[in-house]
Amino acid sequence: MTPVRWARRATPAKFCPLPDGATGAAAGYVVSRMIEDAARALVHFEVEPNYAGWTLAAYVAEKLKRPLAPARLDRLLRGRALVHGERELLPETRIWPGLRFSLRKRSPGDDGEPPAIPVVYEDDALLVVDKPAGLALHPTARYHLSTLTRALETRHRNAAGEKPDPAHRLDRETSGLVACGRGSLHTRALKAAFAAREVEKAYLALCEGEPRADEFQVDVPLSVGSERIKVKARPDPEGMAAVTVFRVLARYRDPQGKPLALLRCEPRTGRQHQIRAHLHAAASPLVGDKLYGPDDGIFLRLAESGGAPAPRGEFDDLITPEERRALRHHRQALHASELTVPHPVTGERMRFESPLPDDLQQLISSLKPI
Repeated sequence: MTPVRWARRATPAKFCPLPDGATGAAAGYVVSRMIEDAARALVHFEVEPNYAGWTLAAYVAEKLKRPLAPARLDRLLRGRALVHGERELLPETRIWPGLRFSLRKRSPGDDGEPPAIPVVYEDDALLVVDKPAGLALHPTARYHLSTLTRALETRHRNAAGEKPDPAHRLDRETSGLVACGRGSLHTRALKAAFAAREVEKAYLALCEGEPRADEFQVDVPLSVGSERIKVKARPDPEGMAAVTVFRVLARYRDPQGKPLALLRCEPRTGRQHQIRAHLHAAASPLVGDKLYGPDDGIFLRLAESGGAPAPRGEFDDLITPEERRALRHHRQALHASELTVPHPVTGERMRFESPLPDDLQQLISSLKPI
């Protein structure tokens, strides 16, 4: 096994949940009809006579309350934000009086009731589910109803009426196994097992590059937060101990000949974003990772946009075509595939597995094994 090490201070192991006046228009003309449709989150436009011959991009730039950079406006008008009934309507299209179109407002991120959550195992004390990618674990400023905890509360209460609670975390974009206690005592028992390192976890990850060894260990202490991005884990010799063991399961080439690898990842500690940060430190970043991948500016742009990510399974309109090619996939290619936990009542060790979801299987099927 080839170790990747940073010097670090001795520190006791502890559990850290993984997480999460009009311009350009003559006076006296009709004011643009901009009607907010709360139900569909649309802003409607009807072009006035004095804008005949303008390009669509120039017209929208004129009407928006807040100016957008030309490149961002171009992406907006070429994406699904533009709603119209014309055969073709592009940023450079010359518009005409009476043309009607709409722009989607960026949603608050809540899709309403969460989707069906596959149950892997269930008894009176323990519930193990297979969380879909794109589903937040807990409510946030953007996600109120479409969360795993909402699904647990409304669909999986025990006989006493108690709601299950997750005993650990998964990032919103990560899919896979989550263990939940059926009642508060069961959840506390599971969390204690995580804290005592009585739980074994493994993940499947598709990464960029060509790891030199078939099995390697990354021992890189991590701290969380920087002046630029508060949630990003970073290598820090004075940080918390963080160790991950990686094993190459398969190697691939993309159509351009660039190497990729499918890894089994076994975190020996539980730091925030540990696998993602360690893959970055090993120069094999996770495919689709907007924070630790090709450019953390992608994550920052989305976070600062004031809106929600795209619907599940789609790239966000704010991600450029070049960035999409660099990311390869709309979400980070990480799946919690194996979980072994002591039963919260009997203490019996129970092992669960979850296969790669369809989106990652399809992504891998586009690559050539080597």
